[in-house]
Amino acid sequence: MKIKNLALFLIVVLAMTVSCSKDDRNAPRTDGFELHALADCSDEPLKEYCVEILEGTSELYLKTDLLDFDVFWQDAAPSPWLEVVSYEQTSTSSIWKITLKCSKRSEGVLYTRRSGTLSVAKPEANVAAFLQVHQGAIMRTGEDFADFKYGSWVPTDLSGDKLITEWTNALTKKGFSSEATLDQTPSCYGRYGHLRIGEESGKQGNLITPTNSLHRYDSLLMVTFKAAAWPGDDKSFKVEVLGGGVIRDFVAEGKTTLTLQTEDIVTNAVTPEGMWKPETNFMVFIASTEKNPVGVNTCLKITSGASSKGGSRLFIDDYYVVKLIDGQDVDYYQLNQGSGRDKILASNND
Repeated sequence: MKIKNLALFLIVVLAMTVSCSKDDRNAPRTDGFELHALADCSDEPLKEYCVEILEGTSELYLKTDLLDFDVFWQDAAPSPWLEVVSYEQTSTSSIWKITLKCSKRSEGVLYTRRSGTLSVAKPEANVAAFLQVHQGAIMRTGEDFADFKYGSWVPTDLSGDKLITEWTNALTKKGFSSEATLDQTPSCYGRYGHLRIGEESGKQGNLITPTNSLHRYDSLLMVTFKAAAWPGDDKSFKVEVLGGGVIRDFVAEGKTTLTLQTEDIVTNAVTPEGMWKPETNFMVFIASTEKNPVGVNTCLKITSGASSKGGSRLFIDDYYVVKLIDGQDVDYYQLNQGSGRDKILASNND
């Protein structure tokens, strides 16, 4: 595969694309290359493409009557997260199969988007095509609670937990809140790197997540978070959509609540990351309906102790909301088989 001077060619082509009108005969031509998702290229040419979060290969198809061209990848990551494994002619002479290999989205927020450009070019003929490839989706709201430095991260040490009404102004401005319970006091505590809601006595706690003004344009939101129970406490908890939107699993009923079951926090963990079992990663999908659309006030309320049996202490971390574009992004709802535990990455977590 020839790659000499490809970087220089790409820069020149992009500059010409900006400076020339589409009718300029000196501008780079893209009519010689079409990228498709279907093997027979019977679908519309791709404008963008998404690969899955997990490590693996994807196949695209190139329709062209040209020969002796180059296919290459560029992104802004320190090490490329995708590579072109091969491109080879199929049994149809005008169709080529391009095989891509992507790495697992394992650092930072697991579902946030990273992007790059797949380029097909024949410099001597001034012909090129460029395709934006994404892994993950657009994050709208996110919090890993790294700024919380109260008490200890060790699950068995709750002595330094700080009630939400006593948080600093900077932490309060993050937009998290908690409703008072029957005794007129909330039960939501800041800890070192995560939160806790609920009490040993069985008193329920709740966490209301921040809103986002951009949500009014979304048709589907994917919410991910960690939730783990204190050993021996009630492992069930309730998730409720507030401010607009319904649980995607129950669109027909217009249901806005969902009860989930978690696992115990790892009390003998030697690192903060070790506290969370793979089964404590959750996903909840929020969809719009005509009667109850997603809006600027859309958020979640998480309540501990849904079955009201025993204690109701629940630890919470890594809360993120991402926007999913129907027909363009990977359908994580289908891959996860509905809302609930994160089945996609569970077997790949440490």
